[in-house]
Amino acid sequence: MIDAVIEKAKERLKGHAKRFKHTEGVAQTAYALAVCHDVDPIKAMMAGYYHDVAKYDSIEDQTRFLDPIWVETYQAYPVLYHAFAAACYLQLDFQVSDPEILDAIRYHVWGRPQMSVLEKIIFVSDSCEPNRGFDECPSIFELAKIDLDQAVEICMKISIDVLIQKNKKPSQEQLEAYLYYKEENRAKNKHHH
Repeated sequence: MIDAVIEKAKERLKGHAKRFKHTEGVAQTAYALAVCHDVDPIKAMMAGYYHDVAKYDSIEDQTRFLDPIWVETYQAYPVLYHAFAAACYLQLDFQVSDPEILDAIRYHVWGRPQMSVLEKIIFVSDSCEPNRGFDECPSIFELAKIDLDQAVEICMKISIDVLIQKNKKPSQEQLEAYLYYKEENRAKNKHHH
């Protein structure tokens, strides 16, 4: 089935070779992290290959299958629609109903408090896959193998900083997720020392 998922992801992103390359990078990174953290690597690959499949669809298409609640909630942040739409597409294309896979796709943009291990893996892989080309990518990946929560916090901070540099305001939800992991990591480090 994973081969069919990869083919379909490729088809949904045809004409966007660079995005598909990113997608492959996320899937491979997620696979490696899943192996490190005892998560089903096939689930990680599925979520990785599908996380951005709706990225270039029109807003109409992205919102077509979404619960109106989501559409309304994220009106000010339409960048989130593609994530929720991608989860719908995986359900429609392959009847995948595993909430862990679907949530990993839904929450890959900002993350959220109390993510599952798979959600964290997809979130971090999206930030640090090799094609992203940030200098920090390899070190974040190495950290994620050992401490996912630390890696999540760093990736959240990076995306918030990027927004601030562009004079955009991070959303309340995004900041809450970041502060949640910052606090988690601080509490954990206190116990270690």
